[in-house]
Amino acid sequence: MITICLATYNGEKYVEQQLESLLSQTFEDFKILVRDDGSDDKTQELLKKYAKKYPDKIEVMQDTQGRLGSAQSFMRILEQVQTSYVMFCDQDDVWIKNKIEVTLKKMHELEKSYSFDVPLLVFTDMKVVDRELNILNESFWNYQKLDPNIAYDWKKLLAQNVIAGCTIMINLPAKKVSLPYKFDEMFHDHWLGVQVAKHGKIAYIDTPTLLYRQHDTNVDGAHCFGWSYVVYKLKTILSPLKKLYQSSVVFSEISFFELLMYKLKINIQRIFRL
Repeated sequence: MITICLATYNGEKYVEQQLESLLSQTFEDFKILVRDDGSDDKTQELLKKYAKKYPDKIEVMQDTQGRLGSAQSFMRILEQVQTSYVMFCDQDDVWIKNKIEVTLKKMHELEKSYSFDVPLLVFTDMKVVDRELNILNESFWNYQKLDPNIAYDWKKLLAQNVIAGCTIMINLPAKKVSLPYKFDEMFHDHWLGVQVAKHGKIAYIDTPTLLYRQHDTNVDGAHCFGWSYVVYKLKTILSPLKKLYQSSVVFSEISFFELLMYKLKINIQRIFRL
């Protein structure tokens, strides 16, 4: 059994299309656990409608935590999961029909190579699309000039996240090493990836498994990696430097200087791919 963690917030424009793509998956042994983060549009109404229509598939969490933000909301859902495998789902994307099937196949391959007790994580590429699902780029990794092999080294991954949360599947041991969630400044996918890279094994699939929708209200959207993006990052350098320092405090096995060197090297390599 797989639990799909879906965190929503004011997602009325796209959440129905996303839910329909989940319910149309070729692999059917899953349930969707949803936590709404205090929407003030019609999102909660839509979720209740779908939960009533598909009671065996969709459960809407009820808690008193209030507005937590995207990352904390996802991790709150994860705390409640007890199934063997967990996936994470954004409210505004569209999953390709065999997403669960191909990701689970890769997870089973990892289990054969290692052990069921080892924390495992599988992630994939995705297609970048606009709000109308027109394709902007066939590969998110190509769009951002990212090297997925970075995920094999937790220190490099800490310096530069290459794992998109909406593509992740983890096993139960990976959940255990990822909780409690101690670093609010780091997105949940980055936190999960680093923890599993440190304590377990990661694999990726270079085939896109979803349509990654870009629109005005993305929490953390895809930005085409080019010279304008590089210049923008240089102008706002203090923010990433602060985050790197905070990361070196939380993950004390690596110094700020070492982390900075990884960050510089990785991004210089990205520039040379332009």
